[in-house]
Amino acid sequence: MDKYVSTITLIVNGQEITDWKTVEEKARTPRKQVNLAKKTGVMNVTQRYGVTMDYAVPADKPEFDFESLEDATLVIDLENGRLITYTGVATLEIGATKYDGDNEAVRTIDFVAGNRIEE
Repeated sequence: MDKYVSTITLIVNGQEITDWKTVEEKARTPRKQVNLAKKTGVMNVTQRYGVTMDYAVPADKPEFDFESLEDATLVIDLENGRLITYTGVATLEIGATKYDGDNEAVRTIDFVAGNRIEE
């Protein structure tokens, strides 16, 4: 039977963050289609790396200070021997907090990164 990655660990500047619901790596565009004289070509583009996290606001401890996060390192440990490391991470946007009355309050945080390394 195949096994799949079901849990991940987020580490920001050595501090483990466990107060999250989902983590989403944003789409990457390595090349872009361009119009040339009488044909279509392809060109490489500067990569823009982003991660979106739904952060569960903790009730019994202080929230992580995402507002001051700048030039950080974010590691996603997939627990299958693979690590995805983002460097030069900064908080791009702290989204609205969603309350549903039954579960925890969740806030969406958008990050931008300078580099992505997969090991």
